[in-house]
Amino acid sequence: MAVSSRLSMRHLRSSQASDSMTSTSSILDQSRGTSSRAIRHSEAVTAYNVAPKQRLNLVDVALGPKRDTGTSRNSYRFIENSKDRKRRLWKEKQKKRAEQSKEPTIHFSGWMYLPDLILEHIFKFLSYKARLNASMTCCMWQRVFWNTSIWSHLVVRGTTLCEYRYVIARKDYEATVDTMRVSAALNSIGMKLKCLSFMPHENLHNIVTFQEVVCRWCNVNRKKLPNIKCFVYVFPCDFAKKRNEVEIYGTGGMILQNMKDLLTCLPGLERLELVDLQLDGLDGEHALDEVSEVCCFSLKTLKIVNITRIPFSMLAVSSFVNLRCLIISPHNLGDDLVECISCMPKLRNVHIVSNAYSESVPTPVDYRIWKQCRKSHPRLRVHLVTEGKHKKELTYQTKAPVKSLVYDTPYTRANQFAINLAVELYKTDLEVYCHQGLPRFTRSRSFHDRADSAYLYLVRQCPYLHTLMIRERISTSTVLLLAYTGKNLRYFHLRRNAIILKCDWPKSPDWSDEFYAWLKRSSRSYADMEKEVSQILGFRWYALNDKQFKLTHVNLNFQYYYEGFEEAY
Repeated sequence: MAVSSRLSMRHLRSSQASDSMTSTSSILDQSRGTSSRAIRHSEAVTAYNVAPKQRLNLVDVALGPKRDTGTSRNSYRFIENSKDRKRRLWKEKQKKRAEQSKEPTIHFSGWMYLPDLILEHIFKFLSYKARLNASMTCCMWQRVFWNTSIWSHLVVRGTTLCEYRYVIARKDYEATVDTMRVSAALNSIGMKLKCLSFMPHENLHNIVTFQEVVCRWCNVNRKKLPNIKCFVYVFPCDFAKKRNEVEIYGTGGMILQNMKDLLTCLPGLERLELVDLQLDGLDGEHALDEVSEVCCFSLKTLKIVNITRIPFSMLAVSSFVNLRCLIISPHNLGDDLVECISCMPKLRNVHIVSNAYSESVPTPVDYRIWKQCRKSHPRLRVHLVTEGKHKKELTYQTKAPVKSLVYDTPYTRANQFAINLAVELYKTDLEVYCHQGLPRFTRSRSFHDRADSAYLYLVRQCPYLHTLMIRERISTSTVLLLAYTGKNLRYFHLRRNAIILKCDWPKSPDWSDEFYAWLKRSSRSYADMEKEVSQILGFRWYALNDKQFKLTHVNLNFQYYYEGFEEAY
């Protein structure tokens, strides 16, 4: 019911011009002939006249033994204070523990008869040595041990397939790569590998030796590794610490050359990730030459974050004709590269990512270049992302088709200035606004110090916003207002621990008495709030705990609206 009544993007664009003159109940009967240029600067008006009257039959899913809800329904009609609530929860926990102690303990003894799919999923979480020990348990586990899906991903670290030798100069044991074990492993699982990742934290010489052994194995056997579709290399920029200060180092020289030689042995590569290489000079200019010769037609996803230390436009990206997704740092994106991107018809998503190691201050691309890119490539989607432990702000691109703004930093706070700037620049394009992860700062519980009004302004001004992720403190009344105002809001992620049980919004002149009474009545408890939000969205909605919120992932490449709608220039 709610899904069918949810406004599509084309219908919402055509109905904005006449929405301010009529009520929202007559939106479906309006004309669709209004162009996007005429409604570009109009606001999405929400009439706060009546409480939502849509009633859905939402069923609560109860896990565990069936409980008698008749007594609890009569006993908790009043609003309990925090002391009574803690006492009730403590009694419920004691009762639950007593019931669990009476139940007989069931020991599962059929591990050898587990299905292959479950065993394969379990084996993926084990280390390589633990997998070998598990394979010696029985013949069933031995057979599953050699399945292709288990060895599809190989992660190489500083101590992978190493032996420890005693070094007299250091008077300690040092890990060195066992070349015979690496060759034997490639003979066994070389054709089963689909993803190869290098994530060292130290012992960079072991990574160089491992790459040399793989290249030598391919040359000796006169064959390559065409089944590998993904290659990941993350360089540890902060592996050197001196006097409690982190010195950022970049790769290059022998490490870079061995990595290039290894990439020539992967002709079927579809995803390439090079993170924090921090190259200087000509190394950054020619970092992708070997890859463009071998994988110019097969590569679909390219991630080059901080591939150079200084601002440099990576024009080698344009050589990958079948590229679908590009993840790049803002200082590696220039005017000439954006012009080349506008001539890549298969490219759909461009992620502009900055992290804690992005030293240089990037210069945004000229707005006239972005405006021309929008006309020549109307299906391009740009996403601005900042990640890592830092307090840097996003690098805004004026006139760019920005669909997402994502803050994946624990120290970034939502403020009125950043939200106003996002609304001013990307009002007609913004679809996703997220603050991911758990915060590492404290904020006042006062209404004037929180960002409740800023979030409501964002939802009102951005009618195509379908994903909103909030991790800071907001009140239950703000949650109801956001759900009520968002026309296309579908993915609404909130932390339950950050929701304040309070209706602290003063009555607005635009609100009717019936609406304000509904707002105050529904803000008294978490259950009432979740029930009303579920009725507005049209499906069962819950606030997330901290663990669920931390594990929530937002797919930015997913196109929520159907193709063929008019773009606003």
